[in-house]
Amino acid sequence: MVTMRPPTGTAEVGNEMETRDDALTSPWSGHLGAVDRALGQCDLNGAQRAWENAHLAAVESVGWEGLIEVGRACLRIGGATGGRSAAGPTARRAYFAALYRACRENSFEGILRAAAAFDDLGDREVVEECLGLAELQADGAQTRRRVAAFVERLGLAHTPPKADHTTGTIGVTKTDGIYTCTTGMP
Repeated sequence: MVTMRPPTGTAEVGNEMETRDDALTSPWSGHLGAVDRALGQCDLNGAQRAWENAHLAAVESVGWEGLIEVGRACLRIGGATGGRSAAGPTARRAYFAALYRACRENSFEGILRAAAAFDDLGDREVVEECLGLAELQADGAQTRRRVAAFVERLGLAHTPPKADHTTGTIGVTKTDGIYTCTTGMP
């Protein structure tokens, strides 16, 4: 369970929210570059070793960004080996960890990026839950428009989230102005 307070002082840059970790200087980013270089050379063992280093660095970091990128890299390796579906559960775990961290940080951008990642996996139920969390973080007309545009782009009929700890979904409740984000993973 993560307790969240409404976001304060979030800086916006264009349509993107600023993120704490700069992707070019993060500890995991160099390892992800090594994954892509190894894949470019058809070195699947090298790509796997680099991914393991990236994963470790992302887990040890404090932000959500690396976990999203590590999940995507896992899917790229799976695609190169013909095992993208086998890579899905590993990517999904990374995305759930990223979503947890984004909730903990009250990161609107992190929650939306997690929603997009789950959409890439075809997990519409979790996407819906993420969008409910994003709506709670939306603190102005521009952020609400971003959620609406995301819903429209995916062609979803969005409904508010509800807690369900038995199916691996995300739920949110608000008590005395404090949001509580709960995750239940199967």
